[in-house]
Amino acid sequence: MLTGMHLTAEEQIKAYWYVNPITRLPDFFVGVLLYQFYRSIFNKKISYSTGTLLEIGVVILFFVFYFCTADIPKVYRYSCYYWLPVSLVILIFALQRGYISRLLSNRVLVIGGEISYSFYLIHLFIILTYTQMATLYQWHMHWMISVPVIFCITIALSLLSYYYFEKPANRWVKRILTKK
Repeated sequence: MLTGMHLTAEEQIKAYWYVNPITRLPDFFVGVLLYQFYRSIFNKKISYSTGTLLEIGVVILFFVFYFCTADIPKVYRYSCYYWLPVSLVILIFALQRGYISRLLSNRVLVIGGEISYSFYLIHLFIILTYTQMATLYQWHMHWMISVPVIFCITIALSLLSYYYFEKPANRWVKRILTKK
């Protein structure tokens, strides 16, 4: 596999090694192993200060990997290069034993995470609609005003979508799948 990776033509790297489900199978197995390891250490006592140091350490490790990417061939960046730092970030933050985890557990940030998929789905539609309307009605709004307005509209619609569509749909699917 590693030989095949190295011999892949530059323009084919993304297709073969980044988006191809077959070549992403090792990622799946890394995730399975990571989960097994997580289950084995979940109940271990880790102090708040140790958890905080671990969180800071994995963030630093991730940034070290990120800033060293220029020296790594694209084929490895698109496949296995980030396995170690991302696995450690997921593992350490899943334990939720440090300051950064506590900070990220803030209610507003959690809601932001919950609506992120709706935001992702809606944002382009809002931007394109605004652009078309601005052209049609010849609005001349400074970007420092239009960007926050678009952002707030997208947040509001994402909240509505999450609470009135996504969450009820999830409950409905779970109810159907758990019927005996």
